[in-house]
Amino acid sequence: MSSESDVVSEERRSELLDRISKRGATIGEQIPDEVTIDGQTIALRSFVWETKKQGVVPPEKREAVQDVRATLNRERDRLKDRLRTADVSPDEAEELADTIVGLDRAISALKSLREPDLQQHTHEEYVESNRRWVNFIDQLL
Repeated sequence: MSSESDVVSEERRSELLDRISKRGATIGEQIPDEVTIDGQTIALRSFVWETKKQGVVPPEKREAVQDVRATLNRERDRLKDRLRTADVSPDEAEELADTIVGLDRAISALKSLREPDLQQHTHEEYVESNRRWVNFIDQLL
């Protein structure tokens, strides 16, 4: 059974909630190597690294990136709610805050990836195709 001293103080809880809510909270933070969410382990750092290294989200990875981002957002919300409301020890509260900031770092990295606009790409291909036809007809005349 926990005593009052085993539970994080409301003042410290508030400080941790403020910390994770700051815009610059992720600066200098590491993306966790792995996270386990709903029993599924994600090699998060390598997934983000491999995806970011490509510069843009390739069409074949688009759905996976969106799924991972959505999963990370749900886990972040769950952990933030736990930090806000649960009776946790000071150490566990710190760990929750660190995990949330690490998840935010990964979410931010995945959001910063450019997802090619397929409609824009199709339009550009159409314009280029028409340009080639016009050049071809000009050569015939």
